[in-house]
Amino acid sequence: MRPFLPVLAAALLIAGSSQASPETRGAVLRSVVLPGWGQRHLGHAGRGNIFLGVEAATWAGVALSYLEGTFAEDDFEILAAEEAGLDASGRDGDFLEDVGDFGSSSEYNDFVHRLARYYYPDDPVAQQQYYDSHAYYGDMSWDWSSEDAREDFADALQESRQWYRRSLYIGMFAVVNRAVSAIDAALLSNRGQVLYSELSVPDPDDFSSVRMSVGFRF
Repeated sequence: MRPFLPVLAAALLIAGSSQASPETRGAVLRSVVLPGWGQRHLGHAGRGNIFLGVEAATWAGVALSYLEGTFAEDDFEILAAEEAGLDASGRDGDFLEDVGDFGSSSEYNDFVHRLARYYYPDDPVAQQQYYDSHAYYGDMSWDWSSEDAREDFADALQESRQWYRRSLYIGMFAVVNRAVSAIDAALLSNRGQVLYSELSVPDPDDFSSVRMSVGFRF
């Protein structure tokens, strides 16, 4: 997505250029605000509808992916509360990984104790300091009722993170759509070579699989 940021910046420069016609500036700015608007303003409703459709699909993908991430987050929080006696809501990511990797906080603390002896074999004070800064107690304690419950928690945690990442990546696609639409509108307004785009979704169940190709038509 990053290569399209300079393209979008270039489109904005075109719109702000003193050499650009009012029609070009208006079309480019409209496409930056809402992809397809500039094309429709220039009388190319079909092309505009394509960009509008891509924009709608992008934000639908963001919403659905975020919603799936929320569902998975609810799943692992419920598992932690019911099967490990832990309130996992709002917890740090590293802590949640430890909860998913160890059967109990006592098991984890034993691991930390071994690490402290390994890192500071001849320094009991440093060992204790390391242990105190990394061990989990109080409301950060947990004890899984079974190995299956712990694995289900780890799976739900991973699934939630994947869906949230997908929502971010799909949201970045909105920048791509604006860049392509803005340049296309600028070219259309000048009646020169026209930029075209093609959109494909290899996996309809995974919005992160969206592919877009861009080229020039002469």
